[in-house]
Amino acid sequence: MRSLRLGSLRPAFAGSGQAGQALRLAVLVLLAVAVVLPAAAEDKTTRLTLQVVREADKLPVPDAHVVVHFKEPKLLKDKRATWETKTNRKGVVVLSDVPLGVAKVQIIAKGYQTYGDEHPLTKPEEELTILLKPPQKQVSAY
Repeated sequence: MRSLRLGSLRPAFAGSGQAGQALRLAVLVLLAVAVVLPAAAEDKTTRLTLQVVREADKLPVPDAHVVVHFKEPKLLKDKRATWETKTNRKGVVVLSDVPLGVAKVQIIAKGYQTYGDEHPLTKPEEELTILLKPPQKQVSAY
């Protein structure tokens, strides 16, 4: 019976010839692809749908100015950090590729109090309904 030394066992692709080098290169490429593809497949953005309505009767507020600012720009690198737009006739705004995380949302519309608050965005599709209040009565001390 022959005895084998553990040091003499080498993987089949550990040869020193051209075929061994090509096989080693192929294995390295496959490992690199296996590591990079799942990381690239993770989508770190959301599709944000905002509906702006009046608090009193839940009717849409058209043409409201909407500002969405991502709170942590250091995470964005080459990505956009602020979106500005207006609501459509139905009081809706849809923004694509908004980064996940905490976003500051501000809404300004004539005849309503300005709205501003922070919202955590954690899902691939987010829907927020914003209720706008009528302006408060002004108080004067004089």
